[in-house]
Amino acid sequence: MQRAKEYNPKAEILGVTVQPMIKKKGYEVIIGAKTDPLFGPVILFGMGGIGVELFKDFAIGLPPLNQTLVRRIMEETKVYKLLEGYRNVPPANTKLLEEIMVQFSQMLVDFPQLKEVDINPLFIDEKEAFAFDARIVIDKERVLQKLEPHQHLVISPYPKKYETLWKLRDGRTVLLRPIKPEDEPLWLEMFQNFSEESIRYRFFQIIKDTPHEVRVRYCNIDYDREIAIVAELTENGQRKILGVVRVSLEPDRKHGEIAFIIADPWQGLGLGTKMVGHVIDICKDMRIETIYGIMLPDNQRAINLMKKMGFTIEFLEDGTVKGTLNLKEGVQ
Repeated sequence: MQRAKEYNPKAEILGVTVQPMIKKKGYEVIIGAKTDPLFGPVILFGMGGIGVELFKDFAIGLPPLNQTLVRRIMEETKVYKLLEGYRNVPPANTKLLEEIMVQFSQMLVDFPQLKEVDINPLFIDEKEAFAFDARIVIDKERVLQKLEPHQHLVISPYPKKYETLWKLRDGRTVLLRPIKPEDEPLWLEMFQNFSEESIRYRFFQIIKDTPHEVRVRYCNIDYDREIAIVAELTENGQRKILGVVRVSLEPDRKHGEIAFIIADPWQGLGLGTKMVGHVIDICKDMRIETIYGIMLPDNQRAINLMKKMGFTIEFLEDGTVKGTLNLKEGVQ
């Protein structure tokens, strides 16, 4: 209290906060954020204390983050190896650390007024975590502004409003929902259920396998620039992805290319028609004006589906078939 008075004689001291001294063995990390004029809030994770400056051991990511994305950020740092435990120090509770990072990300999503945030160091051991020091800088201009939800983010959050339940013809219920980064194992399992013909129709060539980098590209998307809806079936506690419909938007966000595939065991149950119809409704909600799909001429099932959904069909000089659907009339 004496030091506070020396710093500012006019300070009104309301009280003093007393916290316990932590003398446990554990790890110190930093979780921070800074608002970039182009990318919006950027999250930093790395070695805590002076380590982040001395060893430059950190990685960055863009919110919103989930546990899968958080883990990828953490794995890029050297301190992550330490968190796995060394000598007589038990491994850190990395699951708790992931949850803290996700909550930190959500705070940045919910409060665009946060200009800078630092928790340094964040102490974590095998059981719990403590914030030893923290700092927050508020953007005073944004406090007075009326901002649209998520307009400060360069990547749109998971659009939960596009989730819906639907019954297959055989009576089983599937969840139609946007794809998530953590769907990579399920996506791979679905790919392994594709016949060579289905793969050729979707990718225009026979692909035997897809590397991790390709699967990440399909599952980790920017929801503002790409739409990917999966059909998820849960049976006996096991989740499966039965099919995917995807619309990749052009830079103007008014036109997009649609592609879809249903794993062979689940064809003929009306799922393709439902998923394409669902993504068309989403495109209308996003004020997209036209969507088009390119198909092989012998992919009669896809051509018939597009005709049924109102697409205009034309045969191109390169031997492919293009279906185009004008959504502008349905966009308010």
